[in-house]
Amino acid sequence: MSLIIYPYIAESGPENMASDYYLFQQTIQNEPVFRHYGWQQEEITFGYGQKWSWVSEQEEIKSKKITRRPTGGGIVSHGHDWTYMFILPQGHNSFTIPALDLYERIHSSIGAVLLNLGHETSLKPCPQAGEKKAGIPGNCFLEPVGRDLMSKNGIKKLAGAAMKRTKKGILVQGTIELSGFLNLDLNEFGDSFINEIKNLVCEDAKETDWPTSFTTERVPYVEQFSSISWKEKRKYP
Repeated sequence: MSLIIYPYIAESGPENMASDYYLFQQTIQNEPVFRHYGWQQEEITFGYGQKWSWVSEQEEIKSKKITRRPTGGGIVSHGHDWTYMFILPQGHNSFTIPALDLYERIHSSIGAVLLNLGHETSLKPCPQAGEKKAGIPGNCFLEPVGRDLMSKNGIKKLAGAAMKRTKKGILVQGTIELSGFLNLDLNEFGDSFINEIKNLVCEDAKETDWPTSFTTERVPYVEQFSSISWKEKRKYP
């Protein structure tokens, strides 16, 4: 088995979400999948569980295109971030990693890479016993949760992720806010992060091209994530 790496592409919000979900739905083997992708323009995504009635009233979405993710979490701004997707299929040993442990290991990996590149970070502690736990975040980077990657002093959130777990596997959609890092070599960062993910899943990396049928087979998912019914009601005919 290998960690399958798909090529970088920069697309719209619905297309990016469709590609992630297409790969997740195609997960029939036991090999984990990773991809890093970009955005054609500044856009916003918001979490599967968020209410559109609340999201639609937020000032930051008024002038930007917005897409509901298939994963949880809160509002996230894209276009000046480093976005990635990670799939752990049900048949792979890493599928058994508890959700919070997986979240911590991913962000610890990002922190280790950044430290090697000269940037110190920290992990936000989880709430102590008896402390009130937050519900669904509103704005992801303004409302950090336990095991988010933070600045060294713990004030600014630098990286977060959202997950979806089904019988097929675990879908992780994550983002790293680049504004906090001056002169960061993104190619070196990306290569080093993939090495960390390789260690997490205990597999060698295998780069692969998109299937020849990818564009055609992805069409229904693009239509889903572009639809008003999905954005407002999490439904698609």
